Amino acid sequence: MKLFDGHCDTAYELLKRGEGLARNSCHIDLQKAAGLEAYAQVFAFCSNAGRPGGGTERLLTEPLALLCREVEKNRSRIGFAANGAEALRLTEQGRIAALLSVEGCEVIGCDPGRLEWLREQGFCMLTLTWNADNALAGWHGSALGLTPRGRDFVREAQRLGLRIDVSHLSETAFWQLMDCTQAPILASHSNSRALCGCTRNLTDDQLRALSQAGGTVGLNLYPPFLGGKADFDTLRAHLEHMLTLCGEDHVALGGDLDGCDELARGFTDVSSWASFYAYLQAAGYPADLLDRIFFRNLLQLLQ
Repeated sequence: MKLFDGHCDTAYELLKRGEGLARNSCHIDLQKAAGLEAYAQVFAFCSNAGRPGGGTERLLTEPLALLCREVEKNRSRIGFAANGAEALRLTEQGRIAALLSVEGCEVIGCDPGRLEWLREQGFCMLTLTWNADNALAGWHGSALGLTPRGRDFVREAQRLGLRIDVSHLSETAFWQLMDCTQAPILASHSNSRALCGCTRNLTDDQLRALSQAGGTVGLNLYPPFLGGKADFDTLRAHLEHMLTLCGEDHVALGGDLDGCDELARGFTDVSSWASFYAYLQAAGYPADLLDRIFFRNLLQLLQ
């Protein structure tokens, strides 16, 4: 099974726990991923805005420095990729592809002048907000839209090739972004609001608009974003709803591993994606569709 997961918080967890990438107590490490045929993972750097001590640049610089050290230490097994093409090359070499994302632009001071530096560091995507309003936009629990600074920020980010991730964005800001976007966007780790009425999930209209703009939505494993008993059946219900609205080329995975204090039943860590793959295979999902959802759709979005 090939896996491309659009969101994890493992770098921060490694820093917090004082652990390494080869083997640790997190949801993701190199040993847990060893059974995957190919594996690309987006590592997010969260601003924690809205929490005590959040919103500072060290929440980017410190876990990024740690991840860089760990990738170098394990360079025969993992390497950095700045886009889908580089990710594919690494996976074809039998190595894990590590891609980078900002989750809440407080970590760069919401400064469009820092975007070029992000791109130079190999970042490929970013969310404007986390769980608080900032100078760019409103978060998913807010009515605030895109600010004028936010519109300029989006233009510059897209000019540089950074994908905009709307998973933590307010609904007002989402629609304003759709009016001005010049490139496909994504919701890296969000589910269907029709099935679970959390503001972190997307409405049917949002899902349609995102896919029509060429973007993807990534299935999230966090039970409060799934509703019900939150097991493989629940995940499949969200997946099928999103496939119906978005089409087979616009649904992917964004597990939120190491960003969740609980996971859907049947999941313990990154290796559990293989069990979910087998479950969908047994339910009649064809191999080509599974390859799109589990790997190719995100790969193509980030080419």
